Amino acid sequence: MTTIEIKSPLALVAGNGSLPLEVSRAAQKLGIQLVIIAHQGESSPELAQYGATTWIKLGQLGKIIKTLKRAKVSQVIFAGGISRVRLFGGNAVRPDLRAMKLLARLRSIKDDLLLRGIASELEGEGLAVISPAALLTECVPVPGILTARVPAQAELSDALLGWQVAKLIGTAEVGQTVVISKGVVVAVEAAEGTDAAILRGGQLARGETVVVKVAKPQQDLRLDLPTIGTKTIETLKAAGARVLVLEAGKCLIV
Repeated sequence: MTTIEIKSPLALVAGNGSLPLEVSRAAQKLGIQLVIIAHQGESSPELAQYGATTWIKLGQLGKIIKTLKRAKVSQVIFAGGISRVRLFGGNAVRPDLRAMKLLARLRSIKDDLLLRGIASELEGEGLAVISPAALLTECVPVPGILTARVPAQAELSDALLGWQVAKLIGTAEVGQTVVISKGVVVAVEAAEGTDAAILRGGQLARGETVVVKVAKPQQDLRLDLPTIGTKTIETLKAAGARVLVLEAGKCLIV
């Protein structure tokens, strides 16, 4: 992985999950000042202890840009997800004029296209978008078996099938995770997210599943790095999963 010089102050655009907190802790250890943009209803309130934090609603792109330019940052890290189900109701989404213009130009709210569009807007303002892996290099897994138990041959066969299907659904902008049991696809991640897909697959197969999570072929890994945290490991255990397969060099374990 290419080494990037990280400059202070550094901007963090935070979604949900543990990844924004891990990035914040890593920045603090390195003495890097953070300017944090957090999403209401998604990001952890704990983030506020790591730097000046501005809370926004999903879609307030103009406010993000104004805040970061005022803080005189030159680099931005995106960390954490946004629950896609929140796009379908309530007042969770409040696109401002800058966001509306972007959406009109993209004519899509597909994850990768939208994220690349947002990154392009930031880069047009002189803000460089960098991967969270630049701060969390030790969290990027290398090829090989990471656990004491080696998968059985049948599990490896399920893993291969899951890998092929996961790449297909990734190309179609559906999700990143597939759950396999005895050569059968029992769950595919969609808007509900990884953990819900794992639980659904475990219920259908009554445990004994293989879970595969990979990067989408067209994915910009600076913006949306597949991430596994302790909550997902606990979900795997609750669902009776036997094997977790990740794409080496293209994900994080935090």
